[in-house]
Amino acid sequence: MIYAGCDLGTITAKAVIIENGNILAAEILPYTSLPRQAAVDVMEKAMSHAGLKEGRITYCLSTGFGKKAVTYADKDIPELICLSRAISVLNPAVRTVIDAGGQSIKAFNINTKGKIIASTANEKCAAGTGKFMEVMAHALEMPLEQLSHAALESNNPLPITSQCGVFAESEVITHVNEGKDRLDIFAGIALSVASKVAGVARRISLDEAVVLVGGVAKNRIVVRDFESELGIPIAGYDMDPQAVAAFGAALMAKERDPHSI
Repeated sequence: MIYAGCDLGTITAKAVIIENGNILAAEILPYTSLPRQAAVDVMEKAMSHAGLKEGRITYCLSTGFGKKAVTYADKDIPELICLSRAISVLNPAVRTVIDAGGQSIKAFNINTKGKIIASTANEKCAAGTGKFMEVMAHALEMPLEQLSHAALESNNPLPITSQCGVFAESEVITHVNEGKDRLDIFAGIALSVASKVAGVARRISLDEAVVLVGGVAKNRIVVRDFESELGIPIAGYDMDPQAVAAFGAALMAKERDPHSI
């Protein structure tokens, strides 16, 4: 039987299709509007990649901020459950998961059975999230991925002192207008983001191994600064950080499929 998961976030739609525990397709689709259509588009892309025709999915679960907008899903499921299930498969040694996504930062501990035993979140402020970094890259008039790689060479990160995303953007624009180096500015932004993510993570026990998931986990300079901030290495796993929750949703779809009971 074939199972699927769709994670519909605030910036990207993700879909993962599995069969017999093997991943047939994992797709990520950025979008700026019409989340319902993005959910459809990303699943169609995943099915095409897997060589599947319509109707071949046995059971599908949705997750993420937009989970209710995934019209083809049989049911929806909380994101933390999906993340814990996925990580327990991808790296069973992990005991702390930090999710830095498009709109929020979450952190939780899991036990040896993959059960969540403590959690915390910062969902009231966008600072430190993927959306915040996109806004900052737009202010710097450079692609985010390019900034993430190039700023690794900066030796003079400029501090971003504002705790509010709106004021931080004004601070960045001021630096630009003053002729400051864009890579130094972004290096300062990365430090700020790493500090905010670490601040949320420290609210729970940081039991190694620790993993970072979500779109921010793909930003190399933030990951470097985050490891430095916490003083511990980030453990690895074999999957795109943005697709982890969708993978977990697909795994949970297999477990909760009423047809298999």
